[in-house]
Amino acid sequence: MNQFHPQVWLYNLIVAFEAVKSNKVRSTLTALGIIFGVAAVISMLAVGNGAEKEVMDMMKLVGSNNIVIQPFEGEEQEADGNSKQKQKYSPGLSLEDIENIQKTIPNIQNICPEIKYDLAIVANGKRIKSSVIGVNRAFFEVFNLEFSEGDVFSAEQVHSNKAVCVIGSNLKQRLFPGIDPINKQLKCGGVWYTIVGVLTGKSAAGKELEALGVSRYGNEVLVPIHTLLLRYKNKHLVTEQMINASHNEFDNEGNDDKNEPQEKEDHHQLSKITIQVADAEKISPTVQWLERKLFLLHNQRKDFEIKVPELLLKQQQNTKKIFNLVLGAIAGISLLIGGIGIMNIMLASVLERIREIGVRMAIGAKKKDIRMQFMFEALIISIGGGLLGVALGFLIAYSIESIFDIQTIISPSSVFFSFTVSALVGVGFGYFPAKNASDKDPVTSLRYE
Repeated sequence: MNQFHPQVWLYNLIVAFEAVKSNKVRSTLTALGIIFGVAAVISMLAVGNGAEKEVMDMMKLVGSNNIVIQPFEGEEQEADGNSKQKQKYSPGLSLEDIENIQKTIPNIQNICPEIKYDLAIVANGKRIKSSVIGVNRAFFEVFNLEFSEGDVFSAEQVHSNKAVCVIGSNLKQRLFPGIDPINKQLKCGGVWYTIVGVLTGKSAAGKELEALGVSRYGNEVLVPIHTLLLRYKNKHLVTEQMINASHNEFDNEGNDDKNEPQEKEDHHQLSKITIQVADAEKISPTVQWLERKLFLLHNQRKDFEIKVPELLLKQQQNTKKIFNLVLGAIAGISLLIGGIGIMNIMLASVLERIREIGVRMAIGAKKKDIRMQFMFEALIISIGGGLLGVALGFLIAYSIESIFDIQTIISPSSVFFSFTVSALVGVGFGYFPAKNASDKDPVTSLRYE
């Protein structure tokens, strides 16, 4: 009957520790596979966690259950050969589209039109280039925008077309450093606006958000949309006759400038429409209804495109999760290789120490004592390598974040997982050499030279 003897276990542990200590170089080289394996797992999972966190931040910023409609200028269709078919007139995205959508399409919780103009901003004796965006009050709720100072413009200010605005946190730092901007004025497009609120700064990947039609609103001026239309510019006042007249005037010109590229005037009254649906499960049918409705409203001209940022980000998130699993698997393979290295070195160590094994067994050591000694040696190497690997993993993760500006998040679960696997690898791959050592014949071992 096997009994647990702490003194025996402690003695075998000390013997194993002395054996590892007496062969420092070999033990260190043996542990390299475990060290780099654990470090690779921790650093790669940290990069994956950072990427997933970045996607989640963007999902919060774009809002939940949102559909984005943007202007789209498609190429003119070819008619016979060299001639181009004249496109039908379309009013473009306009406030009339908003009214029609609200009246005819169900499942709409909020709808936010936007108008954007790139203008020079003048305030506090400074002049910078920025953008002015016309929005409604629901816009701030849909995009989860928070205020560090002040608040959104009131319903009375919107109804009265007051010249008020909300600015981004970056714009505040550039125009009003160390100054309270509330009730201060800034000028853009020839109009003086009174600042009533400042948005908090939010960090997210700017280029990816812009590709989805979403801005961080850190450098923009947000004003009531009807105020912008009334006080600055309303593209919807440009009539079909005016557009046709400009086309005819261009067609009647000489051939000198035919080879020069001509900029098309944007005929859309709105720069973007964001629709928040009430039921996420009905996003797809809502997109289909919007496609058909806008196609009819725009005189059967496809001069718009519809995006669903949340679905695109979820697809991106799933892709990154798969990528993280692949990275973790690749890093895990290095742990497996480290375990094979331990087994090979331990087998070589057994061959070198056959005489030592024979001496121990001759003076009374049992097979389980020999097996325990070599198992402890493998465990010491794997645990020591695991600890060094954890430290190296932290160092690599922080280096990646500081050098490449990639967000990394080290989770306790990844540290626990990698360290536990390193210990199990030591036990698993150390068992065969330990069993091989314990099965040696004492007499043969004593005669071995």
